[in-house]
Amino acid sequence: PPSPPAPQSSPGRRLSRDMKPKTAYIFARKATFSPQGAESAELCVRDLVRYSRDRDRTVVFCPRVEAPFDDVNVEMIDKPGFGGNPVIAWKLARKLSGSPVEAVIVEQHLPIASMIAARLSRPVVLHTHRYEPAPANRFRAAMQRRKQRPLAGVVFVSQSCADHFRAHYPEFGGSIGVVHNGLDMSAWRCDRPKETSILVVGRAYADKGILEAMQAVTACLAEAPDWSARFILSRPDLDPDYVARLAIEAQKAPGRVSIDFNLPYPEVKAAWERAAIGLVLTMSPEPFGRTALEALAAGTALISSGLGGLAEVSGDKALIVDPRAPAEVAKALAGLIRAPDLRARLAREGRERAEKLYDIRIVARAMDDYLDQLIEARRKRPAGTN
Repeated sequence: PPSPPAPQSSPGRRLSRDMKPKTAYIFARKATFSPQGAESAELCVRDLVRYSRDRDRTVVFCPRVEAPFDDVNVEMIDKPGFGGNPVIAWKLARKLSGSPVEAVIVEQHLPIASMIAARLSRPVVLHTHRYEPAPANRFRAAMQRRKQRPLAGVVFVSQSCADHFRAHYPEFGGSIGVVHNGLDMSAWRCDRPKETSILVVGRAYADKGILEAMQAVTACLAEAPDWSARFILSRPDLDPDYVARLAIEAQKAPGRVSIDFNLPYPEVKAAWERAAIGLVLTMSPEPFGRTALEALAAGTALISSGLGGLAEVSGDKALIVDPRAPAEVAKALAGLIRAPDLRARLAREGRERAEKLYDIRIVARAMDDYLDQLIEARRKRPAGTN
């Protein structure tokens, strides 16, 4: 089907009979579905809904926030006074059972997805933005299988995550799908003149390789007087000592390295569009790597650890380094600073890859198709089967 036009902003609406929703996304716990505080999972779902061909028939259930995203249909969930997950699942299942919703997608929470699926006669899918944990022993494996059994499917954000799941849960009988994160490429500028600057974006803790990036940056800036660097970090509360180490390391290039915390997403986007080089150095496999995709979309030459989903995002359109080898990272960064032609090629080819594979219209269509297949398969089941 043709891609829907870019949606216009409109006030969020509550689920009602008049809406006749077809699809429901559920953030049951610990999510901030709002421009103030949204992380990768919330941004991913907001974009999937905005560009879905069924966007006017899709509702997002989320924990109560003061100002949710105003361009999708939202139904806020109050925290239960008692009972925890079972009460949340029971209330949601009861509400959905009396609605025309045909497919339910639960974000990141297998227990609640399982409990809802056991109470509904329509497909319930777990949408996960992480590697589902491997079972520690046979008992835990049996418990995980029991929770997975009612699900119609599991959707992963990368093939890497899907392969990990298949390896540890080969007996899963539902549908396994892969729907990447996406971006509206028409909204990302890659034609603006680039500043001689390096950008690092991510959570402020060790596994994201922020300190290694800072060490490589300060080493290279000593030999590149016209260059500067900016670190835009979230969640500095996770490890204050780590943040303090970053500040100390930044002083090795006084006045040339800035560190900002918890900036609104539009400011992060603008920073990517100005930066000439980006660093994404996660120390362990990344489920997807939205930050790397943002670099490609902005026409920013990328240096990546290439672990997990990061390799799927960039392909061969980034320089891949070992994040645990600071000298290797610094060498790659210094070489890219000295090679404007290589930077331009990586920027151009990275953008082309992002447009071809990760434009949100392509990604949203993939999710719509996946859900429609589950809905059609459920309709064809003999009466009385679950």
